[in-house]
Amino acid sequence: MSDQRPVVLVYPGSRARWNAQPWCDLPLDLLSVGSPVARAGYDVQIIDQRLDPHWRDRLLAALRRRPVCVGVTSTTGPQLKHALEVSRTVKDHSDVPVVWGGIHATLLPEQTLERPEVDYVVQAEGERTFLELVAALDQGKSPYAIPGVWKAGQGTAPREFIDLNEEPPLEYGLVDVARYTRTVFGVKRLSFSTSRGCVYPCGFCLSTTVHKRRWRAMNADVAVERIREFTRRFNVKGLFLTDPNFFVDLDRAREILEGVVRNKLDVVFTRLHIRFDALKRLSRQDLDLIVRAGGKCLSMGVESGSPRIRRLMHKEIDECELLEWNRRLRQWPLTPLYFFMMGFPTETVQDLRQTVDLFIRLVDENPRASKSLNVCVPYPGTELYTVAVQEGFRPPASMEGWFDFSYRRLGGGGSWVRPDVQERIEMLDFCSFFVGGGGVAKPFKQTNRLAAMAARAYAPVARLRVRHMIYQWPLEARAAKRLGLYARES
Repeated sequence: MSDQRPVVLVYPGSRARWNAQPWCDLPLDLLSVGSPVARAGYDVQIIDQRLDPHWRDRLLAALRRRPVCVGVTSTTGPQLKHALEVSRTVKDHSDVPVVWGGIHATLLPEQTLERPEVDYVVQAEGERTFLELVAALDQGKSPYAIPGVWKAGQGTAPREFIDLNEEPPLEYGLVDVARYTRTVFGVKRLSFSTSRGCVYPCGFCLSTTVHKRRWRAMNADVAVERIREFTRRFNVKGLFLTDPNFFVDLDRAREILEGVVRNKLDVVFTRLHIRFDALKRLSRQDLDLIVRAGGKCLSMGVESGSPRIRRLMHKEIDECELLEWNRRLRQWPLTPLYFFMMGFPTETVQDLRQTVDLFIRLVDENPRASKSLNVCVPYPGTELYTVAVQEGFRPPASMEGWFDFSYRRLGGGGSWVRPDVQERIEMLDFCSFFVGGGGVAKPFKQTNRLAAMAARAYAPVARLRVRHMIYQWPLEARAAKRLGLYARES
């Protein structure tokens, strides 16, 4: 191995260069694949296009040092356009191999490799695969037998998942961590992870495809020690746990929270994700423990107000029980955050109306409650994808066709969604942001005062639109997106 030969990793952007909400979270996926490579002696450089307006200059400077390869992460949607921009820059100025990883390349490796800008795909978890690929490329060896590597439409056997307890802490020094802090619940917070995957069969979820419904986690004592090290090193109190379901193993969750209290770590968990069936298993003592450990928010996926749609997505939630628990949670200083989606295949206007009625009732009956309403995406390999195809969805034949798929908009013209539902989705995507949780002014007030003032003035109109499903002429939503005030995408 060449001493300190560079390996470049790039996190592409997904929005226009200016945004009224300019924060972003730590690139944990790039840190995960870059850390083993750095420990092996390579000079790993992470370029984050979301934060760095001079990313191209940095990339060209790195290319002059003849790196082993340039790795690019990929997520289905607008980010792909920027990932291709990065990859094309590499190819225009060098013959350095380009390696794609991430969700999109994992789901569609063959289509990804149809692009001349992409040489290799690392499928699924990349810690072992990418390190072995880097070593092979550096030493001039064939990478074709490495598990998890795809080249020119030919893939190898998938690699076994890693054991998180055997992995050293991430090499956070590969990025300027201070640039990724955000103030939430009055404290600076950073994103952090203690587990991966999920065991449940939700019909829309990528975990069923990428993680094969397997949940893996740090042992409680390992997680507590990592939390201690991380918060002290970077002088933050707030942690946003990216764990898809922190409470899969309730005993482990209790041990972590008890460890935080026992060791007086004085942290704030700005969000802990929990399924409703797990919430129902919590006792009063458990909820007290969450508060004492610094828990501020419990987030859970409800997905739809329509029982039919919930059954279709394997999300069995009794609405009466949900409403009762929502009222019960008023006894604790916890924010229940409910995730909803719209744009499901077979969804009707009545289904959408039930969703609106449910989230309005949840935020009305608990003053602390908040909700998030997003557009669902039919990711390949999920049950939702199969149903969408049955409803008229024609999967894109090339990567460019995936550019406009995101949680903020119906991709591909929303061909799996009925036209009358599409009309209401465009309005709700923007206007529902003003219902519950203090409205849109809250997230803006730390970053853009004018946007916050405009939001407060417009909020009553938005709430009226949502409550009465007034979807005609959503000109304000289109203008806000075009101006970068809300979910502006390139």
